[in-house]
Amino acid sequence: MHLLCVDDDTDFLDLTTTFLQRKLPAATIHTATRVHDAQTRIETEPIACIVSDYEMPGQNGLEFLQTVRETHPELPFILFTGKGSEEIASEAISAGVTDYLQKRGPEQYDRLATRIRHAVAEYQTEHELRERVKELTAIQTISDLLTDSDGQLAEQLQQVVTYLPQSLQFPESAVASLSIDETEFTSPEYDPPVHQLTVHDVTAAGTELTLTIGYTTDPVPETDDVFLPEEEELLTTILTLVTAYLDRRHVLSELQEADRRLNLILENTTAVMYLKDTDGRYVFVNAEYERLFNVDSEEIVGQDDEAIHPPDMAETVQANDLRVLETGEPIEVEERITVDGDERTYLSLKVPALDTAGNVAGVFGVSTEITERKERERQLEALNREIPRLLSAETTAEVAERGVVAAREILDLQANAIHLYDAENEELAPVAYTDAALELIGDLPTFRDTESIAWRVFADGTATAIDDVQDDADVYNPETPVRSELHLPLSEYGILMAGSPTPSDFDTQDLTIGELLAAHLTTALSNVSTEQALREREAELEAQNERLEQFASMVSHDLRNPLTIASGNLELYQQTGDDSHLKKVDTSLTRMQELITDLTALARHGTPNKQHEPVSVSEVARDAWELTDTRSATLSTEPCTVVGDASQLTALFENLFRNAVGHGGSDVTVRVGPLEHGFYVEDTGDGIPPDERDTVFDHGYTTGYSGSGIGLTIVSRIAQAHNWDVTLTDSKEGGARFEFRATRSVETADP
Repeated sequence: MHLLCVDDDTDFLDLTTTFLQRKLPAATIHTATRVHDAQTRIETEPIACIVSDYEMPGQNGLEFLQTVRETHPELPFILFTGKGSEEIASEAISAGVTDYLQKRGPEQYDRLATRIRHAVAEYQTEHELRERVKELTAIQTISDLLTDSDGQLAEQLQQVVTYLPQSLQFPESAVASLSIDETEFTSPEYDPPVHQLTVHDVTAAGTELTLTIGYTTDPVPETDDVFLPEEEELLTTILTLVTAYLDRRHVLSELQEADRRLNLILENTTAVMYLKDTDGRYVFVNAEYERLFNVDSEEIVGQDDEAIHPPDMAETVQANDLRVLETGEPIEVEERITVDGDERTYLSLKVPALDTAGNVAGVFGVSTEITERKERERQLEALNREIPRLLSAETTAEVAERGVVAAREILDLQANAIHLYDAENEELAPVAYTDAALELIGDLPTFRDTESIAWRVFADGTATAIDDVQDDADVYNPETPVRSELHLPLSEYGILMAGSPTPSDFDTQDLTIGELLAAHLTTALSNVSTEQALREREAELEAQNERLEQFASMVSHDLRNPLTIASGNLELYQQTGDDSHLKKVDTSLTRMQELITDLTALARHGTPNKQHEPVSVSEVARDAWELTDTRSATLSTEPCTVVGDASQLTALFENLFRNAVGHGGSDVTVRVGPLEHGFYVEDTGDGIPPDERDTVFDHGYTTGYSGSGIGLTIVSRIAQAHNWDVTLTDSKEGGARFEFRATRSVETADP
């Protein structure tokens, strides 16, 4: 406690100081003999009470009191004077003096000390009360500032730091600042403080806050702590209010955002949402419910399902609601709902709606339409059942026929067709189609390279839905009644197409399920192709085995006779020395050489050669004629070209020419000329009787000339290797005429 004693009498002042130090040992006593010095002490020291004389030079005690009250209206002021009167006492009380005592003797110092204690205690109590009121007022004011939820955040926080300095002990030099993460708010005319007090806090969202108050000058010199304890409490409380305010705004913002999202969901979701009470009456329906059943919320709230829906539907829905109410457990069920006469399937999730006490107060439901999903499931199941049937098909045409039926019955592609790729003609030809496809576009076209959407999709290999073919540059027929198309490529085998006169009639689900069907069709076509290749390979192997067996039979049979004759005659020669036996040996050996040559040719030419190319028949025939002993026979040729192997074709002509000369004589004429898809070889000889024509190509057939009986067998084998049919008939002169025609994709052309 700091006391200020003012008296122009230094002796009396010392006496007063001495007595007060005894009576108030914890007090710090300051003295002044002049009013001016006293005023300086008041401004520089934390004076808690003034004891002043009345009569002093320049200014009496009451005038001094008035000066003090101008700047410190609550500071205790005791008039301790040697001059006493009722008039002075009255003036002192009117001027606001705290107490009034006269200087009468040592006993008055006891009374003075007691009055000082009471005055200071009352002053401090009033001061603390004023500070507390000031603190509470500041808290209330700032709380009111932060209560206005409609205000802008930055504006309200700025008001806080603007008001806060006014609540401090020395507002004239007080400043405040508030930092929220990287944003700072400061009081007006803010300067960095000389003394400051700072508190920190963190919001629930993790935002860091720092609140600082301070003084830009020293408000009370030579004082260690310029801030009152109440001010420290005030600062902490204010920051707590700001933190709570930010938390409240954050929670409110989240609630508003959640409410906004909920409204978005309720207003825009394609799911049907509704809330019913325990009696089955509607409490709430969302926008999709209103749209679906063409009702307003006001019309349906308070109604039950019996008043809105058909009896069967209402009974099923109410039974499901009752399960939830009775068990208190959520359920998920499929419900069939009739909308505008159309039956749809919904997957409904129904949960109990609880009140604040936790009791079941109703049913909340969310129903999502799954009609399309159920249809897709049906289609997938039907496709799975169709797979064995597709895989059991034995021909590509059979696969295609079953494919268009599956596309129509399972995928509801009424107008659809399958075009298979023809490698020979490089085109997509229609193989199977529905009646609806014929009714829609008439005769189905054959597509070729770069002239249609179908060919583009087939080449690209990507399933495609065309919303409007009229907008596609590759449309095959601009006048077509078809508007939308679905194209499903079948790998290298072809394409499945579906059409509709309605634009955008095929969606992504049609595309997805269609691709599954296309995959099954591709597998079935691949199986047919593989099975066909296996059958052909088996037939080829069987034919090769047959030829090997025949070849082995020829070797063992045809060579055995001349070998036996040669061996027998050689033995006779050795026994008798008769040279005539050697001639028979020579003849047998020559015969064996011819047989070996022909058998070797038969083995070589009986194997197909895959590397065929266009060959001039007339040129090969003339080359073969030069290689054959034709004596004086004549060859006549006409231009002709076939696809084949030149060396095998040469062997064919050599055997035919030897046969013609052997049967027709040395002056026979042989002609070679073209046929549609083939060529002919004929002679002017005696011909072959009709009853022998079925056996002329068999091994060992001969009409008596010195042939091996293998030549025409070689001709037959070469024809087979080229996929040619051989027909034997008469020439116009009655000679033999051999006609060769391609049986499978063999190119022939006149030059």
